[in-house]
Amino acid sequence: MNPPTVELDIVYHLHDASAAYYIAEDSRIALAAEWIAQQFDIAKLYASIAIVDDDTIQQLNAQRLGHDWPTDVISFVLDQTDSSVEGEVIASAETASKVCRAAGWNARDELLLYVVHGLLHVAGMDDVELDDGQAMRQVERECLLAIGVAQADQHGQRWDDIAIFEGDG
Repeated sequence: MNPPTVELDIVYHLHDASAAYYIAEDSRIALAAEWIAQQFDIAKLYASIAIVDDDTIQQLNAQRLGHDWPTDVISFVLDQTDSSVEGEVIASAETASKVCRAAGWNARDELLLYVVHGLLHVAGMDDVELDDGQAMRQVERECLLAIGVAQADQHGQRWDDIAIFEGDG
């Protein structure tokens, strides 16, 4: 199989100076998207990725999903064929900065995890059922390790601890 074509449109909609902190993540997001496209045999992956604050993601979560609360990431498949997928990922940098210490890494790694999670949904994974969620944590971990994220080997356990801590588990 030829290498996948990956096109990303990454924008930062942050109301403070934190956009400069995260903008360096574009290259790691691109590596993650390429890895995901290869693993899922997607010939062409196009994704619009928006990095936002909690107020913005809460508004979008309410408008699009009927959930009136902030969240870490939401994603949508916009178009899909046998060999290509187009999607949208919206991730909260503000949530990443709040959760990163409990996760045991920095806010950039936490935000990258959110983008990877959203891209995996775009690629076809789901995490509604427990087994599917565990499989998704494993693929997230493999992706993060493949692109060189320190401490990604402990991701699954930390995620479970954080989910329980926040009342999600």
